[in-house]
Amino acid sequence: MSSGLDRREEEGSTPSSITDITEKNELEEIRRITNRVGKDEKVIFVAKQSRFKPGGSKGSPATFFVTTQRLIVRNPSMMGMRENFALINYDKISSLIIEKGVFSSTLKIRAEGFAGDISAIDKEKADRILSYIKEKMDEVTTSAVHNRTDATATTISNPQLSAADKLTKLAILKDQRILSEAEFDQMKQEILKKL
Repeated sequence: MSSGLDRREEEGSTPSSITDITEKNELEEIRRITNRVGKDEKVIFVAKQSRFKPGGSKGSPATFFVTTQRLIVRNPSMMGMRENFALINYDKISSLIIEKGVFSSTLKIRAEGFAGDISAIDKEKADRILSYIKEKMDEVTTSAVHNRTDATATTISNPQLSAADKLTKLAILKDQRILSEAEFDQMKQEILKKL
């Protein structure tokens, strides 16, 4: 039976297959989420709220993991006796804002099913995290547009389909929100012009 636990090289260690990070405290945080990291997923950044900087958490600071596939937010409570996790895929993020303070930064994340702030993060690390997440969000958007274009081109250019079949497929793509209303109307007109 395969699980995230199989990725541990030995008890108490963090496998190099899930991160290139070498900083001791960050590796300790990664050990806490090893079973939540997917097979082909790597942890790129770890940001933990400061206990001492303004906005930090005195009791149980939250930890923010940026991976190659998503964000993982570990939010302990009851002095670490209880943990809540949020797993946020890059394609679900609607807003990412950084607020820079004198001593630290706050990352404000809004996503489908999640809204949260991670405050009291090192300013330089927050900038690097923001850049990485924006890059990942752009990749997801580019990939979605490319996939949408491929699906649409296949639907429109297939000569074996009748106009009714093509329109039906376009309607399905629109209903699945792969096509916007404007894209649907434009493609529908192209099909109707060829009749």
